[in-house]
Amino acid sequence: MDATLEPFGGRFIVHGSEAEVVENTWPGHLVMIEFPDMQQARAWYRSPAYQEILPLRTENSQSDVVLVDGVQHPHKATDVLE
Repeated sequence: MDATLEPFGGRFIVHGSEAEVVENTWPGHLVMIEFPDMQQARAWYRSPAYQEILPLRTENSQSDVVLVDGVQHPHKATDVLE
């Protein structure tokens, strides 16, 4: 997995940490990977190297995969209001 991230500038920022649920419920584990930009995240996901190992996850777990843009720093909560 790590080798598939490297060419796209990806790195784990959350992986295997214990989650403390303080509101509602959380169904399991959280893995968060950071990329320089959305283009690199998409390129990694579609890469032959990742697609080759993708069945290891999909055939052994139930999961959702979400690609989302992060915020630019500095950022305030009100920055997303129009």
